Amino acid sequence: MRWALMLLVLLSFAWAEENVLKVLEAERLELREEGGEEVYVLVGSPVRLERNGEALEAERVTYFRARRLLYLSGKVRYRDKEGRLIAAEELQVDLKDESFDALSVRIEAKDLLLTGPLCQRAAGAILLQRGYATPCASCGQEVPDYAFRAREIVLYPGDRVVARGVVLLWREEPLLELPVLLLYLSERRPRLEVGQDEGGFFFKADLPYVTAFGLGYTLLRYYQGRGFGFGFDHQGVGEAKERYFFLHTPPDTFQYRGEYALKRQGFSLTALLERDDTREKLSRFRLEALLPGTPTPQDFRYALRLEGFLDHDESTPPPRTLQRLPELEVQSPTFREGPFSLQAGLTVGRYLAETNPLNRSARALGPYAEAGRALFTHSESLALSPWPGGSLRAEGRFRGFYYTTQNPDGEYERQVDWSLNFSLRQALGGFSLEGTYGRSVQEGESPFRFDVLPQRRSHQATLALGFQERPLSLSLKGGRDLEGNRYLPLEAEARLQDAGYALRLYHKRGLEGEGPLETQGEAGLTPYPFSLRMSLRYDHAQARFDPLTLQGAYALPGGSFSLTHRHGLNGEGALTTDLTFALREGVNAYTLQGRRDWQRDILSLQGQAILGPQSLSLQATLDREALAYALGFRTGVTPGPLLDLLLSGRLQEGPQGTNLRLALTQALPEAGFRLGANLHLPEVQDREVYLKDATFSGGVELWRPVPGDTSGEGAIPGLSLSGSLSYQRQPLRPEGYTLALRAFGPTFTFLGRENTKLHLSALLTQNLPGETLRPKFILTLDRCCWALRYTLDAAKGEVRLAFLYGGQAAEVLMDEEGVRLGGLP
Repeated sequence: MRWALMLLVLLSFAWAEENVLKVLEAERLELREEGGEEVYVLVGSPVRLERNGEALEAERVTYFRARRLLYLSGKVRYRDKEGRLIAAEELQVDLKDESFDALSVRIEAKDLLLTGPLCQRAAGAILLQRGYATPCASCGQEVPDYAFRAREIVLYPGDRVVARGVVLLWREEPLLELPVLLLYLSERRPRLEVGQDEGGFFFKADLPYVTAFGLGYTLLRYYQGRGFGFGFDHQGVGEAKERYFFLHTPPDTFQYRGEYALKRQGFSLTALLERDDTREKLSRFRLEALLPGTPTPQDFRYALRLEGFLDHDESTPPPRTLQRLPELEVQSPTFREGPFSLQAGLTVGRYLAETNPLNRSARALGPYAEAGRALFTHSESLALSPWPGGSLRAEGRFRGFYYTTQNPDGEYERQVDWSLNFSLRQALGGFSLEGTYGRSVQEGESPFRFDVLPQRRSHQATLALGFQERPLSLSLKGGRDLEGNRYLPLEAEARLQDAGYALRLYHKRGLEGEGPLETQGEAGLTPYPFSLRMSLRYDHAQARFDPLTLQGAYALPGGSFSLTHRHGLNGEGALTTDLTFALREGVNAYTLQGRRDWQRDILSLQGQAILGPQSLSLQATLDREALAYALGFRTGVTPGPLLDLLLSGRLQEGPQGTNLRLALTQALPEAGFRLGANLHLPEVQDREVYLKDATFSGGVELWRPVPGDTSGEGAIPGLSLSGSLSYQRQPLRPEGYTLALRAFGPTFTFLGRENTKLHLSALLTQNLPGETLRPKFILTLDRCCWALRYTLDAAKGEVRLAFLYGGQAAEVLMDEEGVRLGGLP
């Protein structure tokens, strides 16, 4: 009899301080003391534990609390954070550093099976002594097609496996001895490829290597009549993230990319250098160094940035992108002394960028020019409460841009962005008096477009008087524009607000002879579940009212209902009336929106009813001439099938523009596709029914392959369709239509013994009619853990033969132009 509930209660208290183990299931608990140390023994069929996203199972678990050691024995199963499943007879886990030791181990890591007598984990890497590995374990083969034995196998976090002292096995027979072997579990790209294109024969090989400072691939290329190509793809294994790629293909095409990223608490460095002559003959580079790498508010911060490009083709104009050659930035921490704070920064750099077309001296430099710039910034703030009810705030901000370019008068160019704000407020009971002073200036010229500032000047002083005693609030605000030497408009506002009602009156009056400028009024009443609101504004300068807005709402259980009306008071009369209704009852939901445009005499409705997996929708617009409508129906849930139907058109002396649109989508493994069609229905000018356009994209398995019997007879190949197809009706063309195919065609799949599959695809990428058929034939032999692919492309005039290794290799092979083919498991 199990008493797991009592056990879980006991252990939740016993191990609370560790905060790493959670007992999910057990049958018996024993508490012991060995050598002065508390020992917990769990027995079950099995005992199930959970630890920081890792799952453990065993028939017997022993935990030594002081040493934080965990011993598991009997049918041990351990799934780590990487998703790898480790099965063993015995397993010892050190909870202090997450290391472990295991005996008689079986590891399932993605598509690779590893076994061995002894296994250890340290620093996240798993070391297997005298190990055996094969990617064919899940392929149903009686004898694995290939595997290897090794003196030691290291399984790194992520996707890399490095083995030393390797013996390659072909169907369990020794084939080749290697000092070292490298595998990428997540990358099953072609490593060997031969073929022929319009230039002649070619050969490509990507050969893995491993060293003490990293691992990767040596890239070898040969092109008949063009010469040899070479390169490498290297990844570092140290603390920094490193990736270096280089490839030269004849006659003079270069591709390279170097990435380096080191992030520490005290220092951070990222660098990138890349070039791809197949797109543009430029070497782009970027570097950023930060000190410290993870700054705290008390640290000075330093940054060095370098960004630009090298142009390898002088016959083409270079891009006009911003280049920093280089840029150095220093930022101070925020210094605080009582109520005062200060922060400053300096950025100095040399830049190549697009010039400012509004600057006469910059236009003389051309559309793309180089100049130096220093940017100095500082900001200050002061907050005081000098006496009861009084508060003083002062804030200043400055940005100064200084350039090495000169204006026509010989002065060095500069830009300034400076603002200063003061406020003094005194509160006495419900009364308050506040004076503010603010000045803001943006002026000067920049030679660059990327940092140009708009010209702006502001200089004001204001005085505000307020009174607040709930539910009443009064305010009066005025001031002077010191820049324009004129008084600012006087603003007065009164509010009356409490639970259930609100009233607001606002008036603005000019003091320079303008008289009244603006008057606003708002009122609201909210006796639940009702809500009523009214708003109105009058523009004295134009002697016009804004539309009067009246709104009423009612809160429904699970929904709402509202009605809004806008009425013109300048002789326009009624403008619009809007109705909104929403209701939800369990899985069902209903919405309705309606509008009456009184000026244009248009009535529009939009509604939807969601009834579980089905939904209905309506859109209608009625004007003086016609009724336009759209009726929609949807059924199904993802991953599918999901069907959408939309009937649209208009009624104007009979049906006009009548169309029925259909969309069918599905995202299942055996049928992932989207089908769309537009059917023309009879109307006044055209009584015919015909297909206007149709599109298909994705893959559909029409039927599955059937293997033969023991004698090899009775086999039936599977058939699937994939790619994209677009049909367009063209009455003016002789054929009456156009057909666009993109990697579209059938795939036949033949099943053999031991999960062997043969795929034959014929794909078309062209427009029909009018073009000669130039198919692309792909023949793939898939043995699950390896595959051969033969490609004959009539459009490009090339032939290719490629080899892939790894689990379910054809899943990568059969991914043509982003579309998954059917006929796959």
